[in-house]
Amino acid sequence: MRAAFHAEVLKITTVRAIWLGAVLATVAVPLFSLLVVGTDGLGLDDTATSGAATGTVVGLLAFGAWAGTLAAGEYAHHTMSVSLATVPRRNVLYGAKLAATSAAAAAGALVSAVAALLIVRLAASPGEHELGNPAALLALVAAVVAVSVLGASVGILTRSTTASITIVAVAVLLPKAAGGLLGGLEPWVVGASPGTVVTQVVGGAQLASDQTYPPGDLAAVVTMLAVAALAAAVGAVVLHRRDG
Repeated sequence: MRAAFHAEVLKITTVRAIWLGAVLATVAVPLFSLLVVGTDGLGLDDTATSGAATGTVVGLLAFGAWAGTLAAGEYAHHTMSVSLATVPRRNVLYGAKLAATSAAAAAGALVSAVAALLIVRLAASPGEHELGNPAALLALVAAVVAVSVLGASVGILTRSTTASITIVAVAVLLPKAAGGLLGGLEPWVVGASPGTVVTQVVGGAQLASDQTYPPGDLAAVVTMLAVAALAAAVGAVVLHRRDG
């Protein structure tokens, strides 16, 4: 497992298209935060922490698309057959891919969150916004990891870059957009969706009661990660049966 993980990390850090995609995803949130602060888009009740999270959805889409492209791209470029031949145990290969993707996404999200927080603090007028709780930005890191795992999983499932990006976009955007159609399920579905989870944890923007996860913030984070784990499990089964 360790050798396979190191090989996947090496691939991410040395193939230009892959690491460049990760860098672009990393800068998405800070740039969006800069745009919001520069156009006086923060409310009076916003803190620097909540301001740093204003680009959450953009970051989620960027990292999810990157992860989906990374996984599905191996089929498009016919390198998956080489990986399967190199690592005979499918569960080890799959675990290494998800672990490397998650580690890269987590590192990128952490850098992104810190950079966004610094940008908001430096760009806002002195004393205009309180700091808030910077540790709450770990929810952004967790959400990015969850969406990246989903992207990698559906990339394996569909073997299509377009399909994986589309599914990631639907998973990130649809719950809140279609929340009104869910009836009593709305707080359970919307409240556990990645973007809403981050909003709940960092505060700032006020969520309607029907968009807040009933059991609380921590349960929302756990549910979000559990859904990503379920997608990963489905991907593992499909890889074993289809490509085994």
